[in-house]
Amino acid sequence: MLQSIHIENIALIKKLDIDLSPAFCAFTGETGAGKSIIIDSIGVLCGGKVSKELIRNGEDYLTVEGVFCDVGVRACEKCRELGIELDEDGLLYISRTVKTDGKGVVRIGTKQVPLSILKELSPLLINIHGQHDNQELLVKEKHRKLLDFFAENEEIYNEYNTLFAEYCSIKRSLDEINVDESEKLRRIEMLKFQINDISLLKLKKGEEDELIEEKKKLLNIEKLAKNATIVSESLFGSNGVSACDCIDRAVDALRNLSKISDDYSKYIDTLNDIKSELIDIAETVDDGSYEEYSNPGAVLDKIENRLDEITKAKRKYGGDIESVLEYLDKAKNELDELENYDRHSEKLRIRLSECGEKVKRAGAKLTESRINAGDKLKNSIEKQLKYLDMPGVKFKVSINTKAFSKDGADDVEFFIMTNSGEGYSPLSKTASGGELSRIMLAIKSVIAEKDGVDTLIFDEVDTGISGKTSRKIGLMMSDISKVSQVLCVTHSAQICSVADSHYLVSKHTDNDRTVTNVNLLSYDDRIHETARIIAGIDITESSLSAAKELIDSKTL
Repeated sequence: MLQSIHIENIALIKKLDIDLSPAFCAFTGETGAGKSIIIDSIGVLCGGKVSKELIRNGEDYLTVEGVFCDVGVRACEKCRELGIELDEDGLLYISRTVKTDGKGVVRIGTKQVPLSILKELSPLLINIHGQHDNQELLVKEKHRKLLDFFAENEEIYNEYNTLFAEYCSIKRSLDEINVDESEKLRRIEMLKFQINDISLLKLKKGEEDELIEEKKKLLNIEKLAKNATIVSESLFGSNGVSACDCIDRAVDALRNLSKISDDYSKYIDTLNDIKSELIDIAETVDDGSYEEYSNPGAVLDKIENRLDEITKAKRKYGGDIESVLEYLDKAKNELDELENYDRHSEKLRIRLSECGEKVKRAGAKLTESRINAGDKLKNSIEKQLKYLDMPGVKFKVSINTKAFSKDGADDVEFFIMTNSGEGYSPLSKTASGGELSRIMLAIKSVIAEKDGVDTLIFDEVDTGISGKTSRKIGLMMSDISKVSQVLCVTHSAQICSVADSHYLVSKHTDNDRTVTNVNLLSYDDRIHETARIIAGIDITESSLSAAKELIDSKTL
């Protein structure tokens, strides 16, 4: 959930920090105080579009930063998928800066990420519901996923999805070999050419590195030969005094010393061992003197030609010799399949048929789970609509058969009937206003616990509603806040009085500039603000008493 938010240079806000409670937070204030700016700022944090006009006049950028705690399972899974880590305290940090030229920077955790990543993650963290927003609930393509959340059929869905992926893979393999005869012959000739082209090279793993090392030696052959000679003659040479000659002299002297005292005889064997090692080094280096290359230039040309052949092969078939050899194996397998088309085709057809039957059974199981969940969802939502004084409104989950896809064979859409006898119409085409707000709230109250979104924001969903119904909306939001954090911008005393925390949005003049502030209200301040909403201009004792009663009762 959203633990805190920092807003900078957005509309009337210069700098603003808000610490939010984890339950039901209500925001109130006079018209024009800047309540909508708070929602706009959260929209920016969620990756929403930023107009130049949103940036505070005279500034060249805006910034919104959010700290999220108790991040839900779905959001955590998405973070892992995107390579984003929460900090050691389990907190997730998101920041977004946008300049007047339209350029911006998004950071999630410690990583700078594209805006698209923020848009992918934010719906799992925050869901904003406003009267005129094209919300997730209004988008038909989202209804199937919402129904699945409610059905809690993840295991059934994953089983189907795995089988469908296998079916598609087999079908692709069959399609690849099931080509017309001329295309098949053309492909066979191409594969034969490529197999022959690679096979003639007789490539070996590690060959290129060995050739490069050999080339390096040949390019420095004179230096190598000269220094090899120096090493050989210094250790075991015939011209001048070598290290081995010195050891021989030392051994002779030690033998003379050992005739006088046995203490010196033990060094004779040690020096002889050292001499043997020096001889081995001298002979090894001398073997690498490259005298065997009577014509090093010709050998170098041969290596260069071989490296050129390898480079061409890599350019055509892979990035290294291993990739070229892997391509060769695949080409041989494909050629075998094409030349033995009937045998492979029959095998694939049998596998496709068997897998197709499994997909149908898994799809039927998935459909059944959705139909059962759809009936329960309908009853639950209609119960909530009745509670919100909409007893005549009917809800329906339409599930129609469609072609099998990765999501199943069901076309899911939510329908609503607002007036008896008029028939059902798609939820996306339902009239706006207070009616739509209550329908949205009823649906969200039912699926809030299932869809796993941590924070729900309701922006003036009480517009056009008053009295007892408003109170019911507030109580419903309070129930939702038991499973998800709820932020609500409202003009209703009946709603704000139910909240766990009440924030007042106000504005004042600072250095001839209007600035918006947000303050968490104390108990007494809540009573005063609630009374203002009830009474309007003049706050009376009766309005204060009514406000106190609303806050204290938390009931209808």
